[in-house]
Amino acid sequence: MFWPYRGWAGLLVVTMLAGCASVKYSPLATEQKSIPHVSVTVSYKIDGIYQLQVHNKLHRSIILEWNSSAYVNTGGDAVRLIHIQDADSIPDEIPPNQMPTPVASSAKLKTYFVGESWIDYARRGVTPRPRDSEKKAKIYIAFNINGKRVYWTADVTFISVQ
Repeated sequence: MFWPYRGWAGLLVVTMLAGCASVKYSPLATEQKSIPHVSVTVSYKIDGIYQLQVHNKLHRSIILEWNSSAYVNTGGDAVRLIHIQDADSIPDEIPPNQMPTPVASSAKLKTYFVGESWIDYARRGVTPRPRDSEKKAKIYIAFNINGKRVYWTADVTFISVQ
């Protein structure tokens, strides 16, 4: 009885699997721990690349410490952030150490970063998928303010988009 419908059943299974593979996620970063007088915004751009904007409202310069900043994925693994100048300048080789970025008093900084473990996705123009889209990831941006390390943190929620 099923024999005449096997072609349709196979087509339905292939269609369902193709639909599952095409689900994409748009990460949304929500600030959890702010830094007084320093506005920080992280937004997802494309293919694993995030944009970071910092507005230093302090009366002294601050330093963004890339080597102490991290992304903690949904599996709980810490991923080093790789600083890139813009979304089109992904380095061929990952630097072992990164220079800190100073932000002058009353200045605004707009720059980009990508996670070390998914930098190859960004090079190929592919959006990485979270291990578990139901869990939240975390972003930790480290600043040196008056000789003290201070962290700005955000939760990352994954919104499915078609």
